[in-house]
Amino acid sequence: MSLDALLHRREPTAFELFTQDPLRFLARKAYELTSKQPDLVTSSANGVPVRIVCISDTHSQHAKLGTLPDGDILIHAGDLTHSGTPEEVRDALQWLASQPHPHKIFIAGNHDHALSDDETRATLLDAFPALVYLQQSSTTIAVRERTFRIYGSPLTPAHGSWAFQYPRASPAQAEWDSIPSDTDVLVTHGPPMHHVDRGSGCAALLSAVWKVRPRLHICGHIHAARGVEALSWTGAQAAYERILARTGGWWDLLVVFFGGVFTRTSARESTVLVNAASLGGFRDEQVRGAIVVDL
Repeated sequence: MSLDALLHRREPTAFELFTQDPLRFLARKAYELTSKQPDLVTSSANGVPVRIVCISDTHSQHAKLGTLPDGDILIHAGDLTHSGTPEEVRDALQWLASQPHPHKIFIAGNHDHALSDDETRATLLDAFPALVYLQQSSTTIAVRERTFRIYGSPLTPAHGSWAFQYPRASPAQAEWDSIPSDTDVLVTHGPPMHHVDRGSGCAALLSAVWKVRPRLHICGHIHAARGVEALSWTGAQAAYERILARTGGWWDLLVVFFGGVFTRTSARESTVLVNAASLGGFRDEQVRGAIVVDL
């Protein structure tokens, strides 16, 4: 394919997508039509929501984000840098530490090589004590007499020679089963399979999230998949995922449609899934703002 054809390639039409795989095409349409729309202001126990500001994949372009929305907790889901040098990481952390949010939490991404070296990481983190770094670990945050357990992991399935990767064929190395069952907010650099992932998510992570079902799951990594989705943990969602995994059939399509129409879940029974990737566009020329969720 010529460079010109690559730069000006068009997206396939709906008809082309249908003829390529009618079952998966119809499943996506049925899921979009019947799944609960994500509610970014979910119910809280005392009526006073805690505001979480979500960003990811700033790739050393953090200064272009402008003023971030106010909030109680600022969470960055990795890829703070472009090349991952200590200097780039230090600059990104300086910016993150300067934000006014009372609690600032971040994980690394596959671009953040300097954070994969124990000694370098320790030196960088020592310089920014106001930041909380999570690497397959948890922290508990208290906001207005409410507590949130937040778990973070930078790991993504291997693609190239990047940092914080595990073989897609050996997802046990990611230790997703170690996510605490009482996690309120899950922060992973990559998305789960079949949701805000453009087909590149992790099936093992999806399986783990089915078990944990956090109130909020923040990720990034797949820039083109930026968005928000409500995961309802119903039979309709399971049927949808089976179809996309090519293990389901036409009966599952009926389950997706009728299950989505007749099954209702409350905000407390569902998970708000946010792909907060900041950069977008064919050459990452777009810089997109934060996504705010009230819990």
